Amino acid sequence: MLQKKSYLVFVFIFLFLFALNTSFAQSIPFYTGRIAISSDGNEHDEDDWAATPLTLALLAANGLQDKLVVYTFSDHIWGSDKEKPGAAAQMRESAFIGAKLFGFKKTKFIEAVTAQNFAIIELTTQINSSSAKDPLTIIAAGPMEIVGTALNEADSTKLKYVRLISHSTWNDEHADKPYDWEKHTGWTWEKIKEQFEKHGLQLDHIADQNGGEGYDGLKANVSKYDWLKNSPSKDKKPFKKGDWDWLYSRLEAAQKGGEFDPSDAGMIIYLLTGKDKTDPEDVRAMMENPKKY
Repeated sequence: MLQKKSYLVFVFIFLFLFALNTSFAQSIPFYTGRIAISSDGNEHDEDDWAATPLTLALLAANGLQDKLVVYTFSDHIWGSDKEKPGAAAQMRESAFIGAKLFGFKKTKFIEAVTAQNFAIIELTTQINSSSAKDPLTIIAAGPMEIVGTALNEADSTKLKYVRLISHSTWNDEHADKPYDWEKHTGWTWEKIKEQFEKHGLQLDHIADQNGGEGYDGLKANVSKYDWLKNSPSKDKKPFKKGDWDWLYSRLEAAQKGGEFDPSDAGMIIYLLTGKDKTDPEDVRAMMENPKKY
């Protein structure tokens, strides 16, 4: 009987440790570990001019500034400003001023289009630092080339402690679907899945944050974001007077007709709540009710 009990205890401990090294390492909603983000915005679409500062504001509202270890922006590494003149400068404003206003003192912000190797090295370093106690979540808010290259250069035994999140088919495929005036190929979501899922990489492809059947997404009529201008909570810590006004101005910078499009920021709502069918009221709830994880 004693021998049987000892065996059962051994089995329980083994299963517990196995769970720690597999599923527990990647948690949704976010529980522990680090966050890395890679976004574009320097070509083709201005949505990241709005999504980057809103992403930073949402993380700040949850006291997660120090959990964001790397933010590579302008990760359309094949060029900037052709279809969207001035796009790279817009992204520098969104990233660097957003970082300053919202308190990201420890995060490395890297302009990937001008410092591709630096971006890859820093993201690879974060992947290699991952463990069951300190997992990494990567938000893919741009083409997959920087992320895929970093995963490829990383220690494959660390990938089981990494979760990759995407919502955009365009981002998933763009490396291999250049526009007529472009010439490039590279990492796609499917290539990443084929190459790295077998090593334990967790891949979450969530609902399109531009909206879909039964949900609005974050791309919405400008009136859906009026609360940013008149909310009684707009100066509540960790925010300061003027922070929300600047954020609203960045939504305006990326305005398309009568809509604002900070859609990529919906991946932060998913990360923190598990909800992927989002709308601007989800943003409002987080911004007006800040907390610390």
